[in-house]
Amino acid sequence: MSKFDFSSTIDKIRKSFKKEERRSKQFGVGTTLLSEQIPENFIVMPDWWKEYFGVIGLEFGKIVQIAGDADTGKTSLALEAMLRAQKQGFGVLYVETEGKTTEADFVLKGIDPKGIMVVSSAITEEAFDGALRCWSEFFRDFPNEKLLFVYDSYGNTVSKRDAVLNITKDSQKPGGAAKTNRLGLNTMIARMQTDPVAILIVNYTYANIGSKGQTNAGGKALNFFSMLTLQAHRIGWIDVIRGGITVRAGAKIRWKVYKNHYAKTLLDENGKQILLPSQIDLSITVEGFKVLEVEASAEEANES
Repeated sequence: MSKFDFSSTIDKIRKSFKKEERRSKQFGVGTTLLSEQIPENFIVMPDWWKEYFGVIGLEFGKIVQIAGDADTGKTSLALEAMLRAQKQGFGVLYVETEGKTTEADFVLKGIDPKGIMVVSSAITEEAFDGALRCWSEFFRDFPNEKLLFVYDSYGNTVSKRDAVLNITKDSQKPGGAAKTNRLGLNTMIARMQTDPVAILIVNYTYANIGSKGQTNAGGKALNFFSMLTLQAHRIGWIDVIRGGITVRAGAKIRWKVYKNHYAKTLLDENGKQILLPSQIDLSITVEGFKVLEVEASAEEANES
């Protein structure tokens, strides 16, 4: 045991900030590093979210990332989060870079389209500039509210710089989008220190050359700052018979936990670490998500 108990010392430092509650909360002792999962500090997700990921939802002031190929539930997760944010009385900002989400998608999900601030652009600079403008205006108009920010998708954009490259010159290499993404990420992280925003980033993965596994787009910085990162895979389709014709009704997906900082703080009544599943299998249909009990093949189990 340490001979020091810094509780009273920290109390004096906190009181010195008087009305600066945000700065006051930056100080504590070691026991304050474990954050209590109070519902108002989260966009509360379905019960299975906590069962598999150890947290009740998307936390304000934190980043959650889901990366994967097409038809693996990434945008479906974004819509689910937006619906739940609206039901809990939070604002929603949606950056859409791929031109595939429509008002009909919102209505079908039960989301009020007029309650969504939308920025649509495949240009990285425009997407971030628009998002940060909406972010600022939201807190000017609603200073005591909270915001969900969904970026869909982080990796699938191009930069203005890339449009003027001379590709015949070796020195002219693309990379403007990556630099702008990093600048935008840094700005969001800085603003989250004062604004209660939960960020969900939809991303994509690409196969590693010469080795197993996949890498998320966006570089190491995004993975570093994300509290929870999922890699999404499609493991099958859901087909049904309608009028004698086979039609596609949904997909079966597998989300693997790439990173989870919440997991390491979960302890049982005996103080032992709670071990969470490394993956979850789900079905996605117009009715939403449903947890599946699908046994992985030997090859898939080894990859996990």
